Amino acid sequence: MSTSSDVPIEGFAALSVMPTESTTTGKEASIPASSLPSSTKDGPGIIADTWIEDGKPSTAAETGADEPGHDADIGPAIYPPVLEKMEVLGYIKDKNGIRYSRDIGRSALIHDEVYFIFGDTFRGDSAGKSVVTTSNTVAYVEDRANPLESEYGEISDNGNVKAFVLLNEKEVRFEAENKSARIVFRMFGGTVDIGVVGVVWFQKLIKYENGDENYRGVGQARLSTYSDGKILVHRLPRLLFGPNEPRIGSFSTLFYNGHVYLWGDHPNGQIILARVDQYDTAFRNRYEYWSAVPILHDVQHGAIIHTNLFGTDKPFVFVGVSRRADSMVQIGAAMEIQGPFDLTAICKARGIDHDQEYKHCTYPHIYPHLWASDVPKRELIVTWSESPPGGVIAAKLKFKIDEVAAVKEAEERKRAAEEREGRRLASIAEEYEARDEYGYESEESNDPRPKRDRSEGRLKNGYVLTVVRTSSDPPAGP
Repeated sequence: MSTSSDVPIEGFAALSVMPTESTTTGKEASIPASSLPSSTKDGPGIIADTWIEDGKPSTAAETGADEPGHDADIGPAIYPPVLEKMEVLGYIKDKNGIRYSRDIGRSALIHDEVYFIFGDTFRGDSAGKSVVTTSNTVAYVEDRANPLESEYGEISDNGNVKAFVLLNEKEVRFEAENKSARIVFRMFGGTVDIGVVGVVWFQKLIKYENGDENYRGVGQARLSTYSDGKILVHRLPRLLFGPNEPRIGSFSTLFYNGHVYLWGDHPNGQIILARVDQYDTAFRNRYEYWSAVPILHDVQHGAIIHTNLFGTDKPFVFVGVSRRADSMVQIGAAMEIQGPFDLTAICKARGIDHDQEYKHCTYPHIYPHLWASDVPKRELIVTWSESPPGGVIAAKLKFKIDEVAAVKEAEERKRAAEEREGRRLASIAEEYEARDEYGYESEESNDPRPKRDRSEGRLKNGYVLTVVRTSSDPPAGP
């Protein structure tokens, strides 16, 4: 069986859709028949042997394997995943001490800087009532060793936060003329760093006071960062995809092997997969689609990441939550990027200050954060959000080790270390062999380093040598 992680190009076909008036136009093509491998099961797998009771994580018996540097604790997790222990770390907090209510909490790495992207962000007014500040915000994580602390770059005197992706002039005018409506950008899919810039896809919709929503399509913005954490956002002037088209990039995004892979909601409610060359993300007609066939079933939020958490033969891992509103953290791994992902429910996302009456978070957005995780020790940081007016909670999941794979990997690490040491010793031996009996490099040496200056009795870097005789003046006798 092939272990290739890339999707064969013949598996893609352009999606036949008519662009709307507000959508960037492009070429059209028909969808050929597809013979995809079967996708994930409609329901979750069997729940693992560890989960939370009364808001407290249960833990397995300590074995001493968690001590720093303990090599026995290094190795991939067993699959299907089994949770060894769980630690709730607390809320993602604002560095300035302002208490915000917010959701999503998906992290992004852009030019090696770390950010948290939030959805609707609330703060309390003088009467203690929550008021909406904006539909999308971004906070900077200055210290990766303290992943629970982030900071907004621009805050007004009243505590309002500047939006991550701003409204354009036309949208500002619309809100001014329609007091009962506001324009909302949702960014469940995360960002990708394609080298030159970062890219984010967002859903645009209009929300009304009576609860109605008018979905408008998927837009895109380009991102550049500064060393102090400030982020420059350049929004494309037109939407890439219209209201009746798949919401490409609305679910998850992943940069892999020169392409951006994008999972999005199809109008039929399932998740489909698309991809585009890393330099063509702004061009609608360059997107390729996995024949509009569902890749994931029965999932609400989550992310697909590339990691060796479950070994090198299953490098694509889904972490998220199902549509069943049960707040179970679902995990599945696959050999190829298109799946299939057979999901296993491993633990329940519960609130700290909110959602306790339901014994779980009613509308969680569950996401993994590799940059804050210790994958060799099978530790994965995940977050989920409470219902309003709650916040975003972080937890550390540790999975049971695959002992057979761990022994194999330990042998491979030992063999690799021995090979490195062998190459080092061979290099030293070659260096000595390249010298003649008096310590000079021979004329036949291929060593590219500077040669000794024999005429002056010095090395080129200035160290003095005592020259007794040269190779052209050998000793006369024994």
